[in-house]
Amino acid sequence: MNVHDLFARAKALEPRMSELRRALHRIPENGFSEFKTQALLMARLDALHIPYETERTWIVADIRGGLPGPTVALRAEMDALPVTEPEGCPFRSEHEGWMHACGHDLHMAAQIGAAELLMGMRDALRGNVRLLFQPAEETVGGAEPMVAAGVLKGVDAVYGLHVQPYMKVGQIDTRPGCLNGSTDEIRIVVRGVSGHAARPEQCVDAIVCAAELINALQTVVSRSASPLMPAVLSLGAIHGGEAPNVICDRVTIGGTLRAADPALRAQLKARIREISAGIGAACGAEIELEIIPGYCPLINTPAEADRVLRLGAALLGRENANVREFPSMGGEDFAYFVAEVPGTFWHLGCSADLPAPTLHSHDFAPDERCLPIGAALQCALVLDRMGMLDA
Repeated sequence: MNVHDLFARAKALEPRMSELRRALHRIPENGFSEFKTQALLMARLDALHIPYETERTWIVADIRGGLPGPTVALRAEMDALPVTEPEGCPFRSEHEGWMHACGHDLHMAAQIGAAELLMGMRDALRGNVRLLFQPAEETVGGAEPMVAAGVLKGVDAVYGLHVQPYMKVGQIDTRPGCLNGSTDEIRIVVRGVSGHAARPEQCVDAIVCAAELINALQTVVSRSASPLMPAVLSLGAIHGGEAPNVICDRVTIGGTLRAADPALRAQLKARIREISAGIGAACGAEIELEIIPGYCPLINTPAEADRVLRLGAALLGRENANVREFPSMGGEDFAYFVAEVPGTFWHLGCSADLPAPTLHSHDFAPDERCLPIGAALQCALVLDRMGMLDA
């Protein structure tokens, strides 16, 4: 068995994967509310005679191989986005105001396709396969509570994929080490003393203090982090003041801190606290700072990233299996799975032509020809990890 054999088998399943993807596309649901999605996936697992367990809206299914060996997990997300899909799609969302605009419908369909391939060789499998269908990736994060519930118990490796419209169908990429940054939220309240604008000496101007703070925070990355280590602090919201002749006593600021390295993440959070305390003292204002933890950085196991690239090159050609040069500062809660066991997350090209509409866009329209590639490569990762794949 080699990757071309697997792709030929996956190609034969393309109509079924496409049909499932379109059925899932019609019923997009919010995180931890994916009840219709869960029911549809359970029906497909029942048809394949794959046993499973559920908690909340997630599904954990197990394919027991005929021979001893490692347990390898595959993960697909289930939730959708609060995006209104335009008219015209023949399988348009039936839940108005919601759309599978991030490709999770493709991920689930490809995972069911991989499951069907693996069930076809179950007796020969040198190990077991665990299928993780995860809710709430786009909102509060479903991976962390799944890990806490023990879904990775006994798992030796884990793999996940994400479609990407910046690549054509037939291309993939990933990278060893950090693939995605952390995603902490910053909330700041600056409290001063209000009064008439003609008598500023009687007041503490929260707007002036906020301006000083914003300028100072711009140095957090530029002067507290090595330029060779990716990080970004973006302040995207500011609110304060009610009248042009009244000194403002309250300003709120919101933003996000993202870093590719866990130690740098902690260092930058500490620096934000120091700067906020210092600016508040200098201005005579009270500054309340809250840093709400988001997803941790996604750190691919180097050997497993190399496995993806090697198998991708074998199937698609070396020129179509690329090492991503830099991490993305977009968040991805697959990070919690790969923090527990070795594994990797990789990107699957899904565009017919370039440039193409981005993820999270209401115009996102992936090419379903990526489905058999995704199913075949996920299956290949399992078999290669079990020592069953020919060179």
